[in-house]
Amino acid sequence: MKRITDILCVFRIHLARLRREAGPFVLAALIFPTAMYLFAVAVSGAEEISDEKRLRFLAGSIVFSLSMTSISWLGYLLLENRFTGRLKLFATLPLAPSSYIFGVIIFALAQAALGTTTLLIVARALGVRANVSIASLSLVVLLTMLCLCGLSVSIAARARSFSEGSLLTDSLGAGLVFLAPVYYSAQAMPAALSSVSKWLPTSFAASGVQTALTGNFQAGTELLALALMTLMTLSLGFRLMRWREE
Repeated sequence: MKRITDILCVFRIHLARLRREAGPFVLAALIFPTAMYLFAVAVSGAEEISDEKRLRFLAGSIVFSLSMTSISWLGYLLLENRFTGRLKLFATLPLAPSSYIFGVIIFALAQAALGTTTLLIVARALGVRANVSIASLSLVVLLTMLCLCGLSVSIAARARSFSEGSLLTDSLGAGLVFLAPVYYSAQAMPAALSSVSKWLPTSFAASGVQTALTGNFQAGTELLALALMTLMTLSLGFRLMRWREE
């Protein structure tokens, strides 16, 4: 019970901060992804956009929102906790490192649920017709967030300064989307880059999200890949996290 209470306390602390500092979250999770959807539609070059393309662009914007939320925004909070001394306060409660990480992850999942739901509502208002499989979409979003949160924890743990960590999280949050065939097909990329980008977690996430938006439950390959990547990134995050600085 103490472990559960500790996790919930970490979650509530970060939730209270979100209420005070909602601006960056709204930009990362809602405004930028919506703008990217509108930009993709505008440059697609067709007067009448097919439903398939609209679903691809919506899936890309959902993955963009997840990436920006879990890496850029959450990474910033983790870096701030570490370099302003808040992490030392958590460590002296006493609080187990796993309780801290799981509390942060639950906070990230709550943000993902809010951001994804809002984007689906906005897309509906923009004329996107999706036959969403809620169960499939929820599972893809869950695994994507866990995988990317592991990367965020790893960066926040190993960064040598707040500025270095912020640059890495901002670059990775956007770069994992722009370097993957999310808004465009893999055939539009150079062969060398395509062979690498198809293994990025955002590539599997975009494919899984698009499948879920069509109501198709067959996303086994994407889910398996994301599950394996989640195991690796979270294990790395736990291993690298400096609970008490030297």
